[in-house]
Amino acid sequence: MVTAQAALPRRRQIIRALLKPGNTLPAIVWLFLVFNQAANSGFPPSISTSGLVIINTTALALFMVRRDASKVGSLLEGVLAVSGTFVASFLKDAGQLHDARLLPTLVQVAGLLGWAASLATLGRSFGIVPADRGLVRHGPYRFVRHPIYAFEALFFFGYLLAVPTPRSFIVIAVWCVLQVARIVREERILGGYEAYREQVRWRVLPFVW
Repeated sequence: MVTAQAALPRRRQIIRALLKPGNTLPAIVWLFLVFNQAANSGFPPSISTSGLVIINTTALALFMVRRDASKVGSLLEGVLAVSGTFVASFLKDAGQLHDARLLPTLVQVAGLLGWAASLATLGRSFGIVPADRGLVRHGPYRFVRHPIYAFEALFFFGYLLAVPTPRSFIVIAVWCVLQVARIVREERILGGYEAYREQVRWRVLPFVW
């Protein structure tokens, strides 16, 4: 049976999504946090900082036009998701990324490229709060079940190599804890996940977890 959402032309679906206060109001807050993070970095921004702003702006656009969910997580899962998304805005490089060695820069660029590919694959199924907007199985999702988190982790590992300050370690450690909790709870929401879990064994890092 075709749902009412699927029956609408794609253009009307996107326009309807853009007009929803539940999409646009959080997006305004997100936009503020993205540019606040850029402002907390050195000027002109490093390649990594510029890439992070571009990635988050893309994610913001996908968030605004995301599909309606057939099932949404609890309030606790929502708090975990929002906290896990925005805790990184507390990072501050104090210009140190400009002087970063080649290795941290390459690690961050690799993380950003994988992150971008994962976002593009997810498309309008993207969201912050755990919800069922359709299960994606192609692209990077053939290899790990949560490639966005995997490449975010790679990016932040490169960030730690470039800016190994106590602040960076604390913020990224909190981010890691939140993402693990987020992943575990998120997997309970998606329909058809049991079969997908059998097909793709690893959540984030092959042969580890």
